[in-house]
Order: sequence, then structure tokens, then C-alpha cells
Amino acid sequence: MWDLADGTLPEAAGTQVAEHIADCRDCALHQLEAKSLRTGLKSLGTRQAPSMMTTRLRVLASKELRRSENRRDWRSRAREIGWRLALVVDHLLKPFAVPAMGGLLTSSLCFGMIVGTLHVRPGLESEDVPVGLYTEVMIDEMTPFSFHGRDVMLQVTVDSLGNVADFEVMQAEGSSVDEMRDIGNFLMFSTFTPATRFGQRVSSKRLFAIRHVSIKG
Repeated sequence: MWDLADGTLPEAAGTQVAEHIADCRDCALHQLEAKSLRTGLKSLGTRQAPSMMTTRLRVLASKELRRSENRRDWRSRAREIGWRLALVVDHLLKPFAVPAMGGLLTSSLCFGMIVGTLHVRPGLESEDVPVGLYTEVMIDEMTPFSFHGRDVMLQVTVDSLGNVADFEVMQAEGSSVDEMRDIGNFLMFSTFTPATRFGQRVSSKRLFAIRHVSIKG
């Protein structure tokens, strides 16, 4: 019926169908419905495709072509995997690399500006708050008296007033009582500058090495 309505049915077959329709009422009604539906479809307006559809179809076709080319052999697959990994790493690092580098450079610059002030030996006679965050115990003046014995390494505890509160010989083996007393007198008559923390004098410990020098004349 549709071929007959479109006029595409061969002439011999069309004659036979026409004769049948003349004798068959149901087929005649079916032919009329086909002609009416065909006429109604022809009267419908043509809908234009969206302007971006062509571009999207071309992009989709390009992606499918690239995908098929990358899957031809194992070399193409390896190249595609490497390219995707490089793209992922690039996308992950760029949002963090620039801020991280800027923060690192800024921190280095600020630290370089204040590094020279972190270790300052303040004067005890001054009431100014030192800039250094922490300073260690310093020897102001050593006693003119010395003691005879071997070279020793001492851990000296100096209180916030600069007085020796305690000391310990790191290699105490073989130290006699007289040697320990001489070391104590040596430290007792020496003067120290106490350690400071945030400008305040505090008790602290520090290692000192006492070495003997023999001079022969």
C-alpha cells in the first residue's frame, strides 16, 4: 500500500493491487489511510538541526577516529597511556606548583631577612629586649687560676643569674677527687653570661672543652 501510494510500485504489480482494491473494501480503506497519512507527513514543516550539532558530530567523529588509531597496536596503546598520564600529572601539579613555589620563595626571603638576628649575645647591662629568640651560655671571663690534669669535656649548668649551678665530667672515669675539686674551683671563679629565651634569662646547660697546652722553652 505504501509503495502504491508513493508511486514506486512496478506497473504490473500496481495493476494487480488496483484490481484487488476495487473488489476489497478493507484494502480500499487501508489505501485511503495510507494516502492521508502520506499527505499529512508531506505537509509537516522541515525542522532545522541546531547549529552546534554539526560541530559536535565532527568532534565526536574525530575522537572516535583518534581512539581507533590509538588502539591499532601495542605501541599506539602505550603512547596513549603515556600521554594521558602526562596530562593528569600536568593538571594536578599546575594548581599547586605556582602557589607552593611562591610560598617557598616568600618563606626563604623572610627567613633570610631575620636569620642574622636569631643568635645575638645581649649585654647584661642593657635593659633592651634582644631580637634573638634564643642565645646560649657564654663565657665572659675565665679565672686566671688553672688546674693540672688531662683534657676534659664538661657539661656546665648555669642559672639565670650567670652562676654555675652544677657541672658534670663527660668522661668521668679515672677522675680523682683532687681533679674534680680543681675543676669546680676553676668554674666557680669564672664568670658566665646566662642563656636567654625570648629576651628572658634562663637556666641552661652547655658543653665546654678544657684543653691543656704544653709549652717548652
